[in-house]
Amino acid sequence: MRYLTPLAIALMLLVASSCTAAQSAAAKPKSNGNADNGKRVFASAGCTLCHGAQGQGTALAPQIAPSPVELPALITYVRQPTGKMPPVPVATASDQDLADIFAFLKSVAPSPTSAESLTGNAENGKKLFAAYGCYECHGRQGAGAAIAPRIGPPAISFAAVLRYVRAPTGQMPPYTAKVVSDQDLADICAFLKSFPLPAPASSIPLLNQ
Repeated sequence: MRYLTPLAIALMLLVASSCTAAQSAAAKPKSNGNADNGKRVFASAGCTLCHGAQGQGTALAPQIAPSPVELPALITYVRQPTGKMPPVPVATASDQDLADIFAFLKSVAPSPTSAESLTGNAENGKKLFAAYGCYECHGRQGAGAAIAPRIGPPAISFAAVLRYVRAPTGQMPPYTAKVVSDQDLADICAFLKSFPLPAPASSIPLLNQ
């Protein structure tokens, strides 16, 4: 049996280390990310099916715009996810593609500070709720109907309402800022918040017999 000399072993380890370093360097994104390409890959890789067209989240998967983790952690998770999400191979989306998706998610994320700074006017919100036809699907007080769920009073934050109205799921059409401004939505939310919460079932005698 032929034995390797210490020098040969050292050379082999050096070559292996160099190859690993070269592979790691090749895998690293070469730019900070291209949001336009990120939008394309986000759709082609099937991310929109669960996370929504703008990463706003759906009933199947949570909101990811902006990404809750930094790019290196995002790449690691996408390659070896937990839960129901399937792993995304390099053949589907390279590390550079993921950097582009990261840039896209940052570009579409709403600014929480701008949303929180708006104060709604319930009286104007009542007029807008009727003018925009919201009542046709959600009822006059946002209590819901056969074709749309209850939305009043809102159970989610205004920032979440803003995200959903801009990029909704299901049959609801999207409303851009050119059609319904952020201030309009703040007024509509104020209107919906003006109604009291429905009584709990435990307080209704007929439902507790």
